[in-house]
Amino acid sequence: MEMTDKWYVKLWNRIKNFDAYLIVVPLCIIGFLWIFGAYTGMWPKNGNPYNSFALQAESWLQGRLDLGQNYEWLELAIFDSKYFVSFPPFPSYILLPFAVFFGVNTPDNLISVVFTVIGAIYAYKLCDSILAGKKKSLSFLMTVLVYLGCNTMYFISNGWVWFMAQNMSFTLTVMAVYYAYKACPGWSFFFWACAVGCRPFQILYLLVLIILMINAWKKKDSSFSIAGKIKTDWYKGIPCFIVALSYFILNYARFGSIFEFGHNYLPEFTREEHGQFSFTYLFGNLANMFRMPKYIPDTGRMEFFTADGIAFWLVSPLFLLFFILIIYKLIKSRDKAFMTGVVIFGIVALHIVLLCMHRTLGGWHFGNRYTCDALPVVLAGTMLCMPKGKKIMPLIYLLFIFGLMLNLVGTIITYNHW
Repeated sequence: MEMTDKWYVKLWNRIKNFDAYLIVVPLCIIGFLWIFGAYTGMWPKNGNPYNSFALQAESWLQGRLDLGQNYEWLELAIFDSKYFVSFPPFPSYILLPFAVFFGVNTPDNLISVVFTVIGAIYAYKLCDSILAGKKKSLSFLMTVLVYLGCNTMYFISNGWVWFMAQNMSFTLTVMAVYYAYKACPGWSFFFWACAVGCRPFQILYLLVLIILMINAWKKKDSSFSIAGKIKTDWYKGIPCFIVALSYFILNYARFGSIFEFGHNYLPEFTREEHGQFSFTYLFGNLANMFRMPKYIPDTGRMEFFTADGIAFWLVSPLFLLFFILIIYKLIKSRDKAFMTGVVIFGIVALHIVLLCMHRTLGGWHFGNRYTCDALPVVLAGTMLCMPKGKKIMPLIYLLFIFGLMLNLVGTIITYNHW
């Protein structure tokens, strides 16, 4: 046996070539959560007072689709005089095995930490893949920008029902985009379907996944055809179909419609004249999407609002960077990356318009939480449009430092009710 074939030589080579950022990225997330816990007392080991998904999982294990009773502090749908969880069901799928052992006291905050770390690792892998492993420091910087320099920070802080769903959706969307870029349709569509089961508007980004896969396939095979790919790889869509079918069956069994997951039966929407979605909400909410913090002369402070959002690009400066790079590409080179970026820009704009037709923009929170759902694809678009030189780096550092300070202070202040 030659020296290079020995197991310890192979092990050493793997250690030597290991990407240290795969350790540093999770440590950054854990470091933030420690700082957050130190200032708020909200640690991952704590219980979850807003445990709707655990209650639902426990009810399923007991053979019941509804919760059996009302929990006044939770957002529950009321249908046929029964109380149901009003959110899409996928997080309860994840909690089912935990509910077997923990009942309704599932370790939601710890589970959310795990999802956050997985999502951050995949965000780094996505950036690194798009840059072909050539600028790992930039991939790291963009990863911490999207997780700690944007409003993402707010909902990765704990496992409350609203934030657990958004956190899971964020991670699953990042994974779907990564596998789309790597031309793995089975995994990409599967994780996308799971993300839709957390945040339904993620359905909008199916086109982005398809474009990324088509571009990857064309790079490998100049004779590629969509019809041919469907003919040979159609079975890879089965996991996605099974996940979607489970939603349809569950929705129909609970509410008599395959598309109804319960939010329309929330009392706050049934009491509202225009319901959950209406064109009448559009312009008021659109104005909130761009409103700046308000200066208070009596105190000399700025009011950042804790309902219905503020300027989304202020709390998530990745949006601003993406817009700047789209303009740069428009002037410099209208290549394939630019066209993909334009598609992403258009779908994100549509997403924001649809969000503005919702009665609220996220309830009580710091920043503009709903718009964070678009950040995984915005990250991909930003990396695709990234210039080759280093001239852009000062701007990225500036946006990261600003976003980190704004969101860290805003998140801690909001959770502490200061």
